[in-house]
Amino acid sequence: MDKNQMNMQYPEEEISLKELFLALWRQKIIIISITLIAAILTGIISVFVLKPVYHSKLNIVMNMPEIHTTKYGDYTLPLTTNQQYINLITSNNILVNTMKDMGYDAKGMALEDLREKITIGPMTATANEEQNSFEVKVAADNPEEASKLAKALYNNYVEFLDVMTAEGAAEYYYNDFSVKIRSSLVELETNQKLLEKNQELLSQTPQTINQKEAAKEIKNSAGMLDYVILENIINPNYTELELNIIENKQTINTIENTIELYKTYLEELDMLKVEIGQYYETGEFSELQSNIVSVSKTNISLPSEPVAPTRKTSPSNTKNVVIGALLGGMVSVLIALIKEYWFKKESDK
Repeated sequence: MDKNQMNMQYPEEEISLKELFLALWRQKIIIISITLIAAILTGIISVFVLKPVYHSKLNIVMNMPEIHTTKYGDYTLPLTTNQQYINLITSNNILVNTMKDMGYDAKGMALEDLREKITIGPMTATANEEQNSFEVKVAADNPEEASKLAKALYNNYVEFLDVMTAEGAAEYYYNDFSVKIRSSLVELETNQKLLEKNQELLSQTPQTINQKEAAKEIKNSAGMLDYVILENIINPNYTELELNIIENKQTINTIENTIELYKTYLEELDMLKVEIGQYYETGEFSELQSNIVSVSKTNISLPSEPVAPTRKTSPSNTKNVVIGALLGGMVSVLIALIKEYWFKKESDK
């Protein structure tokens, strides 16, 4: 391509661009009208049709231990990280009880609808340090409902953690004490048999030994003896059997007391299991005096109560109007170009 050809192309491009702007200018009424109509419609829909969304925040601080100390012993908790525990906030049991507290179940709200209203903030744990502060947002149609929902969710969350811990510990210790009772009964039976045997031996063993009678027998067989002989002395075998019997009785008494203690623990655990069953049926849980269910009290806290938000999170009316205007402008430009070139060419034919 030579220089003359290049110089001839520039005026054509300038004319072409000029014609494009002139064409848009001739259709400016259509462009402005459609853009305004789109912006106004978007604003009306944003204000009057779309439901407002308000978010209330929960700043939950937790430091869950690996082992929880109870009156029955040290119980190893089932989960190992705070992240695993915070993810439980959207568990079905928590959501079901929260829906009951908020009256959502009567309104026909689905479980998944409530789960979508809950957002857990990003996890920021590092390899060397575990995250212990979490932000949870709950959404609602008005500020007061958002605050109430956040409080109900948190209360049901900490209650569920206590129930979950109590259920796991109750099952663990119930099985543990049941095994210990069976083992203790075997040990008790062994010691009772040993006691009977020692008592029988004791009844057949003389309490004292007559040394004179024994000496006569020795004298008859070995000759004269040169030492003083007492008539009666305590039989050491008898004394040893008495000590064994005392030890047997003490051991049996200790085993029986231990079995009774284990049975008392099993009765307490039975009561706890009944309450746990009622929780899953009714959503209500009465805390026992046992510290087996107090894991949330010392390890989870809410530094500040959730408050009603002062402004809605979405929809943003300004943003929606701007987006509507941009989309309307794009559509109007397309319509203007079609009208200017397509239909004009058809009319020229």
